[in-house]
Amino acid sequence: MAITVPVIGIEPAELAWIRMLVVLLRHPDPVVPELTRQALLYLEAAAARSEASRDDPDIPAAGQG
Repeated sequence: MAITVPVIGIEPAELAWIRMLVVLLRHPDPVVPELTRQALLYLEAAAARSEASRDDPDIPAAGQG
C-alpha cells in the first residue's frame, strides 16, 4: 500500500496532474523530462506576465504581445 503525504495547497482533484508531472519528470528518455521542465518554465513566465498585466495595464497579457 502506498504511503500518502498531505500537501497543503493541493486539492484532491489536482493529484492526477501532480502524478503525471512526476511521471514525465522521471521518464527514462532524457528528452521528456527536459521538455517538461521547459514547459513548466514557460507556464511560470506566462503566469507571471498575466499576474503583472492585472497590476499594470501597460504590460500585455500572455498571448497578447
